[in-house]
Amino acid sequence: MTSDPYGKLTFDQTVPRSLAHRQAVGEVFVTDSAPGPDGDFLVAVQVPRAHSLWFDRLVPFHDPFSTAEAARQGSFVVLHRYFGVPVGLPFSLLRWQFRVHDLAAYRDDERSPLQGVLRYQVNDKSKGGELGDLTLSGELTIGSSTAMSFNGDVVFFGKADYAALREFQQASKPPPDPAASAVTPLDPALVGRRDRRNVVIGDGERFPYVIDTSHPSYFDHAYDHVPGPFIVEGFRQSAVVAAVRAGELPSPVAAVLGCTTTFGSFGEFGALLECSAEVTGAAGGRVTVAVELHQYGKRLASAGIELGPYPA
Repeated sequence: MTSDPYGKLTFDQTVPRSLAHRQAVGEVFVTDSAPGPDGDFLVAVQVPRAHSLWFDRLVPFHDPFSTAEAARQGSFVVLHRYFGVPVGLPFSLLRWQFRVHDLAAYRDDERSPLQGVLRYQVNDKSKGGELGDLTLSGELTIGSSTAMSFNGDVVFFGKADYAALREFQQASKPPPDPAASAVTPLDPALVGRRDRRNVVIGDGERFPYVIDTSHPSYFDHAYDHVPGPFIVEGFRQSAVVAAVRAGELPSPVAAVLGCTTTFGSFGEFGALLECSAEVTGAAGGRVTVAVELHQYGKRLASAGIELGPYPA
């Protein structure tokens, strides 16, 4: 990596929204990209200060989840610009993992947007020139600090193959369940939020999802399944509530220090989608929570969430 990762990149405007898989320009966090010196790729990102979701917090720190979303968008920019993946090709993110290494780098100076440089390495597992599985890994630099590392697996489908897959999956869906649209969101303070619109779970033996397709960020564009970033936010909120109720986390105002998610199947609209969360460890002020996604009596995805306090 170059000694000055900012040197090649600008933060003057966003990339075309289609490259980041967003409909609203205000939801695009990637501003520039360039090939790196060692077969890697550099991506500049900036998160707006007044974003309705990512500014909804109770501490003077930017949300690490916002940079995980920026890294997700940046991965698509890299794949479209440098690997020939056509825009609009269906995909599935099978696994996504990140770890925060320097939470202090996220401190909000209340003057500047959060911005940094992502560095990606891509392992293309495709064979015979056909698109298939790709693994991405990298790190986020904020200022002079390595703030986060991440890696993930994504698979792309031909449009006809994806259409056939979804037709097969949806053909076996039961009729819509009225309970899916009747979930009352938790109080925002219980999940470290201020705005009820950004609460994505309700209460119960398991945490049911509150699916509001009018949400401008989680449902930025039309989906034929419940989107992954929305599901992962539910993982985070479920983990926070479970950890506080177990007496292992003193406050719901906590940082996500690590997150590993694995997806096995799509979450469908029109049916109750629920999260289970169980504390699996606590030491040194950090709490680990195992989370699972359930629908139709099946486990669709799982995650491990590590929570901890913000610096004083």
